[in-house]
Amino acid sequence: MRFESVDGDVTTNEYRSFIEHLDQQLPPTPSNNLDNVMVYERLGGGTLHGMQTFYAFTQDRRVLDKAVEWSDAFLRARNDPTNGRIVWTGQREMCWPNKDTNDTAHVLYSGTENGDVIEHICNTAKLILENPAVWNETAPPDKFGFGATYLDRAKTYVRECQRSAETTIVPWYVRSTKDGYRLIHPDSPVYYKNCESTGPVPWNQQQMIVGGLLRLAQCHRLLNDGNTNIAYYEKITGDAADWFFSTCLLVRSKDRACYQWSYVVTMDIPSDPEDTGHSCYDVYAYRACLAGLGPTRTNMQRLINTARFIMCLGTNHFSGIIDGTSNERRYERDFLNYQWIEMSLLDKEFYKMTTSAVLASREYIDDFPVEAAVLAAKHFWATNTVAQPELIEDASGLPPMPQGSPMLSKIRRHWRLAGIIVLVCVGVRLLMMYFRRYKAGANI
Repeated sequence: MRFESVDGDVTTNEYRSFIEHLDQQLPPTPSNNLDNVMVYERLGGGTLHGMQTFYAFTQDRRVLDKAVEWSDAFLRARNDPTNGRIVWTGQREMCWPNKDTNDTAHVLYSGTENGDVIEHICNTAKLILENPAVWNETAPPDKFGFGATYLDRAKTYVRECQRSAETTIVPWYVRSTKDGYRLIHPDSPVYYKNCESTGPVPWNQQQMIVGGLLRLAQCHRLLNDGNTNIAYYEKITGDAADWFFSTCLLVRSKDRACYQWSYVVTMDIPSDPEDTGHSCYDVYAYRACLAGLGPTRTNMQRLINTARFIMCLGTNHFSGIIDGTSNERRYERDFLNYQWIEMSLLDKEFYKMTTSAVLASREYIDDFPVEAAVLAAKHFWATNTVAQPELIEDASGLPPMPQGSPMLSKIRRHWRLAGIIVLVCVGVRLLMMYFRRYKAGANI
């Protein structure tokens, strides 16, 4: 695929290359969710997400048809409640198991990631429902009996994903507390044995859960079908975002207000900050902001500032951890993923930063969701004349963020190797001393 410049609108070459990739170079539709291929994997859930992103600003029917084809496959791959796999509940749940049957330690696991599969399927339904002009037209071939028209297809997606959400996601994870709804891992020894997690759900997985619930609420509202879960799902989504932002540590970096946070609320932020990879889903609290469910423009700007003024180590260079450092596991990156790029519609300087990095790294060539995100943002900034300017707060009263550096990052990444080298050198020195003394003793 092509991405020629961060300036101007999407070019003919960029548009054409995306469609050609869609027609000729996509992998086959996934047939199962093993290893979370239907969740965040670039050639699975990420691919479908990229189609949806591109269709949202182009309304190109070719892209919608491919998204329908993939959404059909995702729904078809759901566990059969009659003949499917038994999961940790002891039942054949309507979920998307992500562990191989040979993975004996985790074979019964199915969990938070189901929410993201629901989000992907229902996002296709949402795009259809937002465009009444296509409702009664014939959709792509109906291989699985999901409906002949686009509207039929959308209704099937919503109906079936609703069945999955209300039998797995909500009863497993949603807890009502005095502080609002909280997303907590099931208190079950069998669940823990297969998931190895307990207590509050990590922030990235919370966004998987509420992503599916929010899309269901939006689709029910568009259908005007009287579903009683709309306000409930929206409240869960808003409360998850509120919990996240209320626990973030507000800091100052380069005179901007920024956030720091950990992988899960129970971890200490200064000593164990979130890594850049997992942060991609954390920042999907942006969806709650777009839906008007609590998060503010200020919250979003602080997330953006974290990337611009802490994680950015220099031109087209980003830390592997959100505090500006990296290590051997959380390595430095030459671009930020599509979830971050989608937020660049709020800040033009952030748009320039993220898309310039994609251009320099050439990540756009075969990364479908990243290419879709940069083209959507490019079109937005070329055509939108009423976008809000960057929000700049007075950050003078905030505690300073210790500034990371490329040198510190390298030290953290290679400390183990350095330690090994030192030990080897010390060992060699001791051996040499031993042999010298041995030789001297032998000559007496």
